[in-house]
Amino acid sequence: MSGYIIADETRIRYVALKVKDLQAMVDFYTQIAGLALLKRSEEVAYLGTRQNQEVLVTLHKIAGHTPKAPTAGLEHMAILLPDRNTLGSALQHMVDNGIAIDGVFENSYSQTFIIHDPEGNGVEFADDKSASEWRTPNAIDWHNERTETIAQDVLLKHQGDKYAAAPAGISIGHVQLRVNNLADTAKFYEAGLGFSVNNDADPKQLFLAAGDYHHHIGINLTDDEHLAKPVFDEYGLDYVNLILPNESAMDLLRTNLDAQGFKDYDYNSQFHYLQVTDPNGINLWFAIA
Repeated sequence: MSGYIIADETRIRYVALKVKDLQAMVDFYTQIAGLALLKRSEEVAYLGTRQNQEVLVTLHKIAGHTPKAPTAGLEHMAILLPDRNTLGSALQHMVDNGIAIDGVFENSYSQTFIIHDPEGNGVEFADDKSASEWRTPNAIDWHNERTETIAQDVLLKHQGDKYAAAPAGISIGHVQLRVNNLADTAKFYEAGLGFSVNNDADPKQLFLAAGDYHHHIGINLTDDEHLAKPVFDEYGLDYVNLILPNESAMDLLRTNLDAQGFKDYDYNSQFHYLQVTDPNGINLWFAIA
């Protein structure tokens, strides 16, 4: 199926994590990240936005272990905020609560900062710049695009209401994944899944997008040639859940995976779930909106 492109409406719905201390992680994602606890059992918690009951993060307590060596998986997930003032207020909230800020950044399409949850998963807070600055054709010179470190004060000088809870309309904008084979990973996401590639000036980084978004999936190439594949009983990323607009889009994706020789996937025809594992052992779950 030559020339296949994944449906423009494709987006990330939520990120699922396997965790050791469920209560500590719930406390972080509610009190620090500002997500609402929507549902919880002894082993699983669903967190997201109270207003529309949209799940953005799931936490699954497992009897597992911390990886003993560097492992392919989640570098960070990006919580996309509605505007610059909310981003500044969120950063102020982190500073007030003594949370370590692991970087404040700016590029052609966004401003961001990154923190880590209690079990080491990266959480980025981002505000996309005006669409007119980067959605138009050729607005970004991707071959020369770089993300620069900026001072915290650049974000802190723009603040709105106190960041007590994440506002309505937030979403998971993208996930950043770490891998040790950029070529095989790019082939899978581009040829197999149909994402479009937006190159970056950094040869060890790649952005992949559906539609005209800057990226839904970022890929970081590590210098560790022996980066292990994740296993089921290790803490960290469980899977990334992506949403397709309709059943036709799902059928096209399955047809292309077969045509490109990526036949190692599971499809549940009753619930329209497709589970596929990338070359690094990272699990993706596709569903229909």
